[in-house]
Amino acid sequence: MPNPAYDQNDPEARHVLRFAADGAALALDAVRAAVAASPAELCNFQLKAVGELVEGVLRVRQVDEAGALSLCRRLAERPGVLSSKVEHVWGRA
Repeated sequence: MPNPAYDQNDPEARHVLRFAADGAALALDAVRAAVAASPAELCNFQLKAVGELVEGVLRVRQVDEAGALSLCRRLAERPGVLSSKVEHVWGRA
């Protein structure tokens, strides 16, 4: 459900997206392509090896909840990405 406390009008609000991919190269390509096609501003990006897979965490701002979901869908459509989700929103209360 949309959270009116955190929207595009709050520059400190950030959406946290998590995803899993088949490897670091595919994860980097997916993030590059998905963020380039979005108005989102990348605040933080973490990548962690989990066995043969990698887990990525993106923190983005300058998008509302619909924009974050759209970014998540674009990320999920990229080759090598196995799953993605918008985990939560955080920022100034």
